[in-house]
Amino acid sequence: MSLAPPPCARTPLHSRRIHCDGFRREDGLLELEATLIDTKPMPLQLVSRVVPAEEPIHQMRVRLVLNAQREIVDAAAFSEHTPYSTCSGVETGYRQLIGQRIEPGFTQQVKRLFRGIAGCTHITELLPLMASTAFQLFWADGSFAEQDARASEQRQTPLGGCHALRLDGEVVRTYFPQFHRKPSP
Repeated sequence: MSLAPPPCARTPLHSRRIHCDGFRREDGLLELEATLIDTKPMPLQLVSRVVPAEEPIHQMRVRLVLNAQREIVDAAAFSEHTPYSTCSGVETGYRQLIGQRIEPGFTQQVKRLFRGIAGCTHITELLPLMASTAFQLFWADGSFAEQDARASEQRQTPLGGCHALRLDGEVVRTYFPQFHRKPSP
């Protein structure tokens, strides 16, 4: 049952699909792979060519490999479909992610590293989504239970990072009592 009101009559103009998967590799590292695909239901006339209806205008893929400390140990970006031939060539710059940690401040660091002509807007858009997916991977295998027990005030944990995980809430009180705080009056 949906709580959203039904939409008005509408005509599709553009579709952006973003897909992000996480894996445990046989070497014990975690791997994230995200893809962004833009299509239009009608042909699109670009400067030098026509993109047929439903064919990708943009199709970008990013693969990140993480260790248990949430450090990026390998990074690769791929431009599989681009609107212009000059779009390619920026992918190697995303190797700068190696050594970065998925932690608070990661999105700001990404924006600094890849702003303007230093990056691809579409590839860069995938990185914050991959970071939030990384947290899901660490929670999925119970790694955060140990890490949260050792977490410092540096906010290395998702606890307190959203409404459901607020420090004065039921989830933290029930599952992470050592971090629970009494509600403010």
